[in-house]
Amino acid sequence: MKMQNKIALVTGAAPGYKNGGPSIGSAIAFKLASEGAKVVVVDILEEMGQRTVDKIKENGGEGLFVRTDVSKTNEVKRAIEITRQKFGKLHCLVNCAASYEGDIFRNVVEISEEDWNHIIDVNLNGYFRFAKYAIPLILESGGGTIVNISSGAAFRVLKNFCVYPVTKAAINSLTRTIAIDFAPQIRCNAICPGFVRIANSEGDRTPDEVEKWIANIAKTYPLKRICSVEEIANVALFLASDDSSYINGECIIVDGGRFVSDTHEF
Repeated sequence: MKMQNKIALVTGAAPGYKNGGPSIGSAIAFKLASEGAKVVVVDILEEMGQRTVDKIKENGGEGLFVRTDVSKTNEVKRAIEITRQKFGKLHCLVNCAASYEGDIFRNVVEISEEDWNHIIDVNLNGYFRFAKYAIPLILESGGGTIVNISSGAAFRVLKNFCVYPVTKAAINSLTRTIAIDFAPQIRCNAICPGFVRIANSEGDRTPDEVEKWIANIAKTYPLKRICSVEEIANVALFLASDDSSYINGECIIVDGGRFVSDTHEF
């Protein structure tokens, strides 16, 4: 059991918002719990977040749900204090909470300041807030790990989708600063996935439309398939555990080779 006797907190750990489908955060929570961690599940969606805890308990693990808006400092502080009161320690923080709300498929001229600021406040500042208030407890607990869920969008951007990749690139820099500032007590790394099959990205597509859409995306990846949330969770477990004991400050791309592939034909 790679996380035996460890306390982990995972933000954005509710299942997919539509019907409880796959999400990266919930998959990570399940994986850490399956390896012995007691998991504090943090999300703004109360019913869905509780589903994650219920599933952890059904499988013999221990979990606690704390409804939290990561854009509100007082709620972040409350989540950390509840963790302290319940478990007394914290060994692993996984930042995964993200927002895609608003009219964000815009360039910097077109996007509203309100939408820009909202995405920055959740996707970047939420990571900052949890790091800021969790790190003292991790240090008191003897040290541990932080895993930030970033994105391949930190390196390659889509046209007219300006704010999301900005947050992910900044998360990578935040990861490196934490890694250097708090070593050797804390190791901090990021995961940069390519396209991952999650419920929240399916939109209003019908099941048949979803399958065709996924199949077309898969063709652009060298492995000719789409990453599952469980595959991201496996990497998160590796970075959270002692298996990665000499890895610090890295932003690991998990995209089946797409980033390094050259699509030119000769």
